[in-house]
Amino acid sequence: MKKTLRYNYRLNPTPEQEAKLIEFSATARGIWNLLLSENMRRYEYDKTFLFYKEMASLLKELKPCLLYTS
Repeated sequence: MKKTLRYNYRLNPTPEQEAKLIEFSATARGIWNLLLSENMRRYEYDKTFLFYKEMASLLKELKPCLLYTS
């Protein structure tokens, strides 16, 4: 029996779609780095971490700021 381990897809976005994908990835990377630095800061301070629930509540607070930065 042959198992398929993965599927490969190729995207051919329009220039507008490509710009949106680049913007989305930059925003996601920025959010990741922000939450990572917050976790590192907290761990250095009191050896605790932010978990999903706390991160989600932080994202709700950040959402209005992220919508109007572009």
